Formats: sequence, C-alpha cells, structure tokens
Amino acid sequence: MKKLSLMLTAFLTILFLVLAPLSAFADTLLTQMGGNPVVVPEGQIIENVLAVDSDARVSGTVNDLVLVINGDVYLEPTSHVNLVIDLGGNVHNLSLQPAENGIFEFTFTLQLINHFLIAGAMLAGFWFIRLMGSLLGILLLTCLGFLLKNYLSLFLRQSEELLASSATRLFGIGAAITLVLFALMILLSFTVVGIPLALLIFIVSLLSVIFGIVPIMDYLGNKWLSGRISDFPVLTNLLIEAILFVAVVNLPLFGFLFLTVSGIMGLGLVLTQIWMLFKKRRKLGKE
Repeated sequence: MKKLSLMLTAFLTILFLVLAPLSAFADTLLTQMGGNPVVVPEGQIIENVLAVDSDARVSGTVNDLVLVINGDVYLEPTSHVNLVIDLGGNVHNLSLQPAENGIFEFTFTLQLINHFLIAGAMLAGFWFIRLMGSLLGILLLTCLGFLLKNYLSLFLRQSEELLASSATRLFGIGAAITLVLFALMILLSFTVVGIPLALLIFIVSLLSVIFGIVPIMDYLGNKWLSGRISDFPVLTNLLIEAILFVAVVNLPLFGFLFLTVSGIMGLGLVLTQIWMLFKKRRKLGKE
C-alpha cells in the first residue's frame, strides 16, 4: 500500500511539472518537498503553491492553484484561494471566503488504488486486443490478396472494373443483401433447428465480406499510393496496402464508418461476381 502511494505521488508530481504552465515556474511558485509544511502567512500574496509529501498552511492569498500531493491542506480563516487540489490527503477548510473555483480532495485509499489499477489494466488490455486485431487483419488481408493475385487474378481484374464503374451500385446491392440476410438470420434464430443455419449464413456472409474487402483494398491502394510501389514485389505491395487499409480503419469514428461501407460494398462485389459467373455459365450451357 505504502509503495503504491509513493509511486502515485512520484507520478503525479512529474505529471504536474510537465503539464504545468510556464508561469508556474516563476518566482511566484512556493514549493515544499517533504519535511515542514509550506506556509503562506497572513497578508502574503502568492500565485501558486506546490507541496509534495508535506502539508500546506494558507493564511494569506493564493491567486491560482494550491496543489498538495500526499499531504493535508489547512485553510485558515484569513485565507483567500482560487483552486485547491489535494491528492492523497485532506482539506481542513476554516476560510471565511469560499474558493473561487472549488476545492477537490482525493484520498489514496486501497480501493481507489485498486480502481486505478483495474482501469489501467482494462485500457492496456483493450489496447493489446486492438493491436493484435490490427496485426491479424494486416496478415489476413496480405495473405488473401496474395492468393487472389496468384490464383484468382480474373476476379481481381473484374472487381477493379466494377469498382471503377459501379461503386455506388455495388454498395446498394450489398446494403440490400445485408438487410435481407440480417432479417433471415433473426427469423431462423427463433427456432432450434434454424440456429445452426443462421450461424452458417453468418459465417458465409462474413467470408464473403472479407474476400470482397481485398479487391477494395487493392483498388484504393492503387489510387492512394504512389505508382512506384507497383515496382515492388507483389507481397510487399500487398503488405503496404493492408497496412494503409488497417490504419484508416483504426481512425476514430471515421474508421468504423469506412470499414462498414467497405464491408457492405465487398459483399455486393462478391455477390455480383457470383451472379456474373452464373449468367456466363448458363449462357455457355445453352450454346
């Protein structure tokens, strides 16, 4: 407990010294690091007070901030303060004049420290999951792109032509099919027999979306990146495009919108290609 309190004290002190405005380091900053309390006597006017591991006794005027870390604040009846922040201690307020911007007191109890640790662990876990997801996405898109370029090059060429000429139409087809599939999965999920079928539809739809995103990634990469990357090896080219695509997806708010539009358009692209292939084979069958 004591070790954690000391670590928090050191962290908050460093944070204050880094983030405090330059004026706080002028001659008007009254500081005390441990030992006897810092004292602002009656009649004295000071801009800022910083006390670490010690108390602060204020009888005079502090125009800006009284910050005490791991100590107590004593506001005497004659004191006049603007803002008081006590981290790890208590504020004993006997002042006849209220603080203009308030008094804030945070005590480093074991429960509070545990909350900080849990919140930090959750943030670190979220960041780690997001990092792993991004790396997995880059790897998956690169490998699928390499397979498509080597074994389904016709699919990629036709996809590029469709994206160049009918991108809005592909999005409309994908949006309509998405609504139909979503409604169908909801209806199937109401029955025990239909749940496996709904799960199968979801998996097939997800695979279609992933395969559809690869041509979109390649198309946007050719549009956004310099033409000189075409001289790179195919795998390197695809890796750069995948990194760019995932980087855009990770942008706040816009990234989610971009991924949603790309997924819907990718589904429309795959279904359009399947329909074109079906029509072509049907035509050949009649001949």
